[in-house]
Amino acid sequence: MDAILLAGGLGTRLHKVTGDCYPKSLAEVDGRPFIHYVVKYLASMGVDRFIFAVSHHAQMIIDSINKEFPDLDALFSIEEQPLGTGGAIKQAVDLALSEQVLVVNSDSFMEFSLDEFVTFSEKKQASLSIVCTQVNDVSRFGAADISESAELVKFFEKGRQGSGYINSGIYLINRKHPKLASLTGKFSFENELLSNDDVAVYAMKNKGLFFDIGTPDDFEGAQKLVTNHSHLFLKD
Repeated sequence: MDAILLAGGLGTRLHKVTGDCYPKSLAEVDGRPFIHYVVKYLASMGVDRFIFAVSHHAQMIIDSINKEFPDLDALFSIEEQPLGTGGAIKQAVDLALSEQVLVVNSDSFMEFSLDEFVTFSEKKQASLSIVCTQVNDVSRFGAADISESAELVKFFEKGRQGSGYINSGIYLINRKHPKLASLTGKFSFENELLSNDDVAVYAMKNKGLFFDIGTPDDFEGAQKLVTNHSHLFLKD
């Protein structure tokens, strides 16, 4: 299966750590660039072809991946001009070979089963599926409204209280998704595909370790999480 790793963000919230001298996905957690953990975790679940969607500091990511994983089947979708999340994904999808393509963020980690996600998507005959993870406090996220049939209804605005499910940033998209095929240029994946009324989106509920490194506080917390859950973060 092909996987797209989104690694083109500016990472402005993490500039206190990176100094904008390197992309946030190369920020080191427990002595290793974070994106390396993501690659190894996906490979351990059977992903055998990687497409890196890169833009800001693109060459640094390309060099890091090629050096660390010289035998990896890797391609790089370089965003020459701003395409938004949707445009970046569409450009990368055009390089995919598998019918279903996994899409993940390179600056976050979600413990999940790829086999279960694929099975879920196939049973729903979904053109687009999303992993929604359960958290104790949804206030800093946009909580997901999921129907009894597992269809994603909408995302609520940030600020709701209590436990619930949120977008983990992990998607399974059909390479020939009709809505994706109709869009061009710069567009938002969240607005145009996750929030559209034309093509249903299905949400698989998940429980597991979830965190990102988007802010200095999150980055600091990630150091402990990786150490405390070392069985998930392969180094060899």
